[in-house]
Amino acid sequence: MRLAFAAVCLAVLTSGCSIALDDSIYAAPGKFDFLDCPSIAERAKKASAREAELTLMTRAAEGAGGPVVNAIVDQDELNTVRAELAALRKTGDDKHCAPIISPQVRALEPVH
Repeated sequence: MRLAFAAVCLAVLTSGCSIALDDSIYAAPGKFDFLDCPSIAERAKKASAREAELTLMTRAAEGAGGPVVNAIVDQDELNTVRAELAALRKTGDDKHCAPIISPQVRALEPVH
């Protein structure tokens, strides 16, 4: 009985090792495989803009209550957008599209 329990525990503990490390829980594999290069570039442009917006929102959330809202809402969406960008870049590379370049995120300038 103990041997069977140990075998089940070992199977449960090692089952997580079968997941590929390059797969993301935030983006489905092959999600963008049907797109052509211009569509990939357009979606990457929109996702990069959303990533920049969410990054600035994350930085602005350093006030009272901001970290709680950020942890609940914004961080999950930011992770999703970053995973989609990675999937778009991989799909673009696989299809030999032009490289996808993300815009640089700038910090907010202080108002004088």
